[in-house]
Amino acid sequence: MRRSVRLVALVIALSFPAGGIAMAQTTAAQSTPATLSKSALRKQDRQECTKQARQQRIARRNQAALVRQCMADRQGARRAAR
Repeated sequence: MRRSVRLVALVIALSFPAGGIAMAQTTAAQSTPATLSKSALRKQDRQECTKQARQQRIARRNQAALVRQCMADRQGARRAAR
């Protein structure tokens, strides 16, 4: 009896965080740049620029300059679009 209660409690406890993580991933993907906060935009830019650096096969130790320039270019393009 105690084992089944513990098992049910464990399953319930583990299902809540997993559901929250899945919801967070689907919600963030639907956001548009106009509705994102500054930090979210920087994070999105950093991820995209890092992805571009990997596609160009730039060594990790040399990626910093490319990522900084890419992020600055993206931010400048957003400002110019206003």
